[in-house]
Amino acid sequence: MPKPQPTSTPVDDIAPGDIVRDTAVDRVDGLAGRYRADIPEAWRVVYAFGGVTMATAIRAAVTELDRPDLSLVSADATFTQAVPCGPVAVDVEVLRQGRGAAQALARLWSLDPDATGSIDLRGPSRSDLLVSCVLGERAPSTPHRLQGAVFPDVSGPEAYSPRPKVVDNPFADIPYHRQTDWRLADGHLHWGQVDVPPGEPQASSWFRFHRSPMAPDATWVPGLLAVPGDVLGPAVGAGIGTQHGFFLILSLQIGIRFIDDVRTEWVLQHTRAQSAADGYASGTAELFDEDRQLVALAHQIAKLRAF
Repeated sequence: MPKPQPTSTPVDDIAPGDIVRDTAVDRVDGLAGRYRADIPEAWRVVYAFGGVTMATAIRAAVTELDRPDLSLVSADATFTQAVPCGPVAVDVEVLRQGRGAAQALARLWSLDPDATGSIDLRGPSRSDLLVSCVLGERAPSTPHRLQGAVFPDVSGPEAYSPRPKVVDNPFADIPYHRQTDWRLADGHLHWGQVDVPPGEPQASSWFRFHRSPMAPDATWVPGLLAVPGDVLGPAVGAGIGTQHGFFLILSLQIGIRFIDDVRTEWVLQHTRAQSAADGYASGTAELFDEDRQLVALAHQIAKLRAF
């Protein structure tokens, strides 16, 4: 099967995204564990943003497990194929249904419409994206609560300017960026600059969706932290500088440990790149809410591709 190609609708013609609606999944009648979703072009970078496809797969797994007594503990994603915006299918295999924990594996793949615009929801599954999920019961195992991660020395989001638009940056005005408010609090943006030397490989940034990610219980819909958790680029860029040209960050694997519910619209991304060598980069992101509470930890491995 030929690889589906990304679309290129002009940015001004794309309807605003809604992260809750756009990552929702529907069951496919007659096929156990199969779901469909439609990721609109609002979430396009070149293809669909990796964190959005990961969130979609997580939501399918949570729906299939159907365990309101359990919370997300972790999700580990392996990206094997770029997924264009448009229709996707997800197969969910339940690996375990225990009394206090459950595990599932979600396989997500793009659905390429035929000449008539029809899509085959009943064909064999593929693995453009693999996501394993662990859900567990929240039961205090100790009277103590440890938060070893330290909130960085930055102010609240209102103290910083929104993402600038750099004229000669081909990614300055892409659909994905129009769906989020991203404010760099500590670090460097290098697009459009030359001869920027290597620096500290870290960045802190405030992130929020323009349309709320909240569920009816006033917490973020489970799994949506995968979107701000996909954030290795700013730290790698700050560490490498621009003396050897620019590059793209192509996610290979992202793992997220979900620590607490998110009850604030803004999330702080505190990112550090631990390595960048031989064409690959890896790093971590600590995600905090506006109350400075740690809500998730992410680890990312990516391919560096010269731009």
